[in-house]
Amino acid sequence: MGIYYSNLWNVSRSSSSPDCSKVDPNIVSQSLAFPMLSTSLFSSNGSLYDQLAVFGNTFQLNQTALNEIGLPALTGSNAWSSLTQNLAIGGLIAHCVLFWSPYVVASFKQARTGTQPDPHWKAMQRYNEAPWYWYACLLVLAFVAGLIVVLRGETTLPWWAYILALALGAVVTPFSTLLYARMGNGIATNQLMKMVAGAVNPGRPVANLYFSMWSHDVVATSINLAGDLKMGQYLKIPPRVMFLTQVWGTILGAIINYAVMVSIVDSQREILLNPLGTNVWSGQSVQTLNSAAVTWSLAKELYGPGGPYFIIPMALLIGIAPTLLQWLIAKRWQKIGPIKVHDIMLPIIYSYSANMSVGTNSTVVSTIIVGIVSQVWLRRYHPGWYKKYNYILGGALDGGAQVMIFILSFAVFGASGAARPFPAWAGNPATGNVDYCNGNGALD
Repeated sequence: MGIYYSNLWNVSRSSSSPDCSKVDPNIVSQSLAFPMLSTSLFSSNGSLYDQLAVFGNTFQLNQTALNEIGLPALTGSNAWSSLTQNLAIGGLIAHCVLFWSPYVVASFKQARTGTQPDPHWKAMQRYNEAPWYWYACLLVLAFVAGLIVVLRGETTLPWWAYILALALGAVVTPFSTLLYARMGNGIATNQLMKMVAGAVNPGRPVANLYFSMWSHDVVATSINLAGDLKMGQYLKIPPRVMFLTQVWGTILGAIINYAVMVSIVDSQREILLNPLGTNVWSGQSVQTLNSAAVTWSLAKELYGPGGPYFIIPMALLIGIAPTLLQWLIAKRWQKIGPIKVHDIMLPIIYSYSANMSVGTNSTVVSTIIVGIVSQVWLRRYHPGWYKKYNYILGGALDGGAQVMIFILSFAVFGASGAARPFPAWAGNPATGNVDYCNGNGALD
């Protein structure tokens, strides 16, 4: 709200310039009112940005069309989300290096000497580890498959950019997996991938999408792999069995995900193009990816030193400074009152400060409730149960939610065509949103 009502980035009202003849149509700052929360792109006159006219069916920049239509503009909430993601990435790198590097060194020494004190790891030593060449063969097969997609598909991504994307993901992965290992939570690092994609593939939004996808997939897959292996340790599943289960699950999941994606996009295309969506379907994530791909393909104009959003890439460096200050304070005062200085995770604070900036936020309340029950009530009053079962409970909730979403999407919500809605009742009002958001008709 502060961004919107202060007119930061000129996102809420038009310029008050008395001489309209002096207004450059390509300057984004001369914009009419945009929505407070949206992931869409807008033109300088306040309408949705006509990106098809600028990039055409070839998905490459038409400079003449860009000169005529002008540059796209982000809503304040969308720009804030991008800025905080970069703050979080800079803070994460600084936190890992400054605070956790001794832990990393000690962990490598324990792995090399076989002195890891974790009881779960010790219990797993009765099983044979999956050989390193299993992972190497999987890496080669995946790399070749991805290269075929890049060369044969309409990706507009050069082969060398594909390799660069994988290398960038490999550099970022240790920081993200370390955060997940220590905190059980993480931050989105794909904003960094989008920035690099815009630098190496200017004027190619689809190539940027593929670049950030390949790069971030290295991070996401590594985190999921490590998380699954950790669950396997807790459940005492042999590593070789776990490896084969992961491979089989990934292949099966890819087939199912593709079939579900095609069915949903065909059935709900118009809704998915709208970031607001409906009570069930939302296009906010799709439009977030689209907006990032388009704007970063125009990185020089929008995010360069003379661009309206120069502060966003600079936030990557800005995010390092507070963590450096925190580290210096921790060197002098390890505790301030009851708070341990090194326990403050600025990257997560940055990231979640924009968690409600996209408009569809009804999941936040239930998330907070589950978090309080798990991390406060169970942890404080039932520590034995918490230590023994809480991690498994988290996996069960994740798995159960995914199964129910799959069933409900097709059986009730129209993922394959016609919807079969539940009867109207207090928990499912006939009008307005099911979360009873004020002013949308549910309370009338």
